Amino acid sequence: MTPRQTGFGLLGLAALVGACDLAVKGLGLALAGLPLTALFGLLLIPLRSHLDGPAYWLGVLLTTALLVSLIDLLMQAWAFELHRSLGPFLALLALPCLQLAQAPSSTLRAGCIFALLALLLGCLREVLGHAGLFAHLDWLLGPIALGWQLNFGADGIPLFALAPGGFILLGILIAIWRTLSASYSNRP
Repeated sequence: MTPRQTGFGLLGLAALVGACDLAVKGLGLALAGLPLTALFGLLLIPLRSHLDGPAYWLGVLLTTALLVSLIDLLMQAWAFELHRSLGPFLALLALPCLQLAQAPSSTLRAGCIFALLALLLGCLREVLGHAGLFAHLDWLLGPIALGWQLNFGADGIPLFALAPGGFILLGILIAIWRTLSASYSNRP
C-alpha cells in the first residue's frame, strides 16, 4: 500500500473523530457505514467494468452521493434524534466509499473495520470522557431504552469527549492495529 493510499484511507476515518463521542453515535455510524460500504462495493463492480477515466470517477461520485443521501434519509426517518446529533458527520461516510473506489480492496472487510472502529471509539470516548456508557440509547432504540445508561460514579476526563481526545484514541487504536498486524504477518 502506498503512502498516498494510506493517507486517503485515514481520511476515510474523519467521521469517527468528530461524531463518535458517545457509544450510540458510534453504533449509528457503524449501522450506517457497514451496509453503505457493502452496497457501494457491489455497485462498484459494474462501474469498473464499464467505465474508465473521468467517466468512472463521475459514476463513483454519483453513486456515493446517492447512497449517502439514502442513508441520510433512512436515518432521518428511523432515528431522527440520532440523525440530528450526528449532524454533518453522516455525510462524511462518502469518504470511505471514495477510498474504496481509489484502492480496490475487500469492501466487506473495510466496512467491518470501519464499523468496529466506530463502535470501539464511541465506547472508549464515552467511558473515558463521560464516565458512563449507553447514554441516549433511546435515540436509536426508542423509549424502551431510556433507563439503560451505565454510570461509573466518577467524573470523566473531558478531553476524551472532545475531538482532540478522539484523535488521541484513534491514533492509539491505529497503532495497536498496526503493531498486531505486523507481529501477525511476521510469524513463522
